[in-house]
Amino acid sequence: MAVTEASLLRQCPLLLPQNRSKTVYEGFISAQGRDFHLRIVLPEDLQLKNARLLCSWQLRTILSGYHRIVQQRMQHSPDLMSFMMELKMLLEVALKNRQELYALPPPPQFYSSLIEEIGTLGWDKYVCFKICFKCLCFIYFNLMYF
Repeated sequence: MAVTEASLLRQCPLLLPQNRSKTVYEGFISAQGRDFHLRIVLPEDLQLKNARLLCSWQLRTILSGYHRIVQQRMQHSPDLMSFMMELKMLLEVALKNRQELYALPPPPQFYSSLIEEIGTLGWDKYVCFKICFKCLCFIYFNLMYF
């Protein structure tokens, strides 16, 4: 048990036990340079299956689409450290996806130069594009005659 506690402290230094029986932990989880407040209340048997996770409104908002995954991980994680590592990875993914949603579009000059470059390559080689021009598809044949 001491090994797990030391590992938890090493992985989540801002999450500390709030009582001697170590059934209540409170602190912060860090991801992408940001800290989010949380509190975990474990039952007397220390099983995560029946634990409660209380989050700040910021963390709750970011994880709102991941509620089922968080619950599933709480049900299947063998200990608090494993759950915290998975929660941290999930938070990283959620933050990354959120940044992509709110990323600023490129300036109009980008689209002008893109159209010029497609013209240089040849519009006949252009096949398709993905949303927001994140991916362009071209066909290119290199026929060499000997």
